[in-house]
Amino acid sequence: MPRPSKYIPPTTIGGRLRAAREDLHLSLADVAHGQYSTSLISQIERNRIEPSQESLRFLAERLQLSLPELQQLARQSREQDQQNHPTQSYEELRRSATELLERAEISSALHLLATLSFPQIPPDQRWRLAALRGHCYFGQRKFLQAQQDFIYALHEQSTSQTHLSSLQPERMLLHLHLAATYRELRQSEAALEQYYLTLSLISRETPFDYVAEAHWGLALLHLEQAHRLSRTAEEEIKEALHHALKHAENACFLYRSISELRRAAAVTCLIAQIEQELGSIDHVKKLLTELLAHWSPLLVEPAVSSDSSVLEKNQHQEIASIVSSAACSLADIELQAKNYAQALLYVEQALAAAQQSYKLRRAEAYVMLGRVFESINAETDESALARICPSQIEQAFSQAVEELSTTHRIAARISIHVRFGRYLLKIGKIEDGEQQLELARQLSDLVSASNHSSTLLEDVTLL
Repeated sequence: MPRPSKYIPPTTIGGRLRAAREDLHLSLADVAHGQYSTSLISQIERNRIEPSQESLRFLAERLQLSLPELQQLARQSREQDQQNHPTQSYEELRRSATELLERAEISSALHLLATLSFPQIPPDQRWRLAALRGHCYFGQRKFLQAQQDFIYALHEQSTSQTHLSSLQPERMLLHLHLAATYRELRQSEAALEQYYLTLSLISRETPFDYVAEAHWGLALLHLEQAHRLSRTAEEEIKEALHHALKHAENACFLYRSISELRRAAAVTCLIAQIEQELGSIDHVKKLLTELLAHWSPLLVEPAVSSDSSVLEKNQHQEIASIVSSAACSLADIELQAKNYAQALLYVEQALAAAQQSYKLRRAEAYVMLGRVFESINAETDESALARICPSQIEQAFSQAVEELSTTHRIAARISIHVRFGRYLLKIGKIEDGEQQLELARQLSDLVSASNHSSTLLEDVTLL
């Protein structure tokens, strides 16, 4: 005999929703309508989860209820809950969101945290919940929102009465991901400071993957530093590249030591890129060819299905990212050697893998395709490949722009706009080229504005 449902007062948001559903003789699945999980609807009905404004609008429409009425009940429920057991409820919320995040169910975790009003949360929970929401945004690659939450969390952490030594891993992850948002938003000095701060917090309890991720980030920053230096500053470039290589090798060693082989392979792609710039071409080709030989067959195995878990899908994307990145790097080596036919074969492989990976990988592959096409057309050797239609080159760069247009990959977007703009200027499309360069300037201004506003952040901006 099924256990009777726990009584939920109809004067609460959950009770009102359940009563309306039962009056309409609808099941949880009927209400969810494929838009939300039945588990989420059930938890909202039991007042276990506070619904977001988006889900409230959805439920008001599905259950033929007044949205203002539901919003008022939600506010009353939140205020009553805070009065009855403020610390306990927020601790349960933090644990639930953490568990979802660890299972890579980022949207569900963020759903629990999106409507939080931080000033109303007890101080010792405030910074932890702000950081946790930042990690959710970070997982969605929404770096501007993540950075805002992380900075707020750091500020609140400094006023917390909790013994921070017992929360060392949480503190490290906060600094680590804040560093990554700074790097993604082209704020290199701030990123360096946060990465080194992360490493200064290392203790016996520190997870190895946190340390590895810090070294990975530092490798990327030193590589970017080398790219920004004038080509005449050969010694400074070489020094920056050697710093990058040292950190990348540390990250790779640490990932292998904890059997994080996909991460180790991804860092190996970075090591290959650094060594290529140091001139070790033959070694790099061998390294990348071995990577492709190992990981490419895993992509032709049965693809992940709709029944696959989020973690399985993420793992498949990581493998596709490794293959795409390695193929792109090999294409670049062949491009430098003017082996255009071979370069195009690697680009084709990179594009195929990138379709199963991340937007950033697809954008990189399209940029590489545009670069190869551009070099073929610049070739004066009659034995070279047939010239490429200029519209194909534009299309490749345009597709790269489109892939990242809705993302917070600011640094990558700026780079692509600049490359595309310079190409358009070179072929005489002055207006179109200037437009691309202007888009790059606007993104750069956006980052500058974000950096300035971060230092002036007030509680009201995070309500």
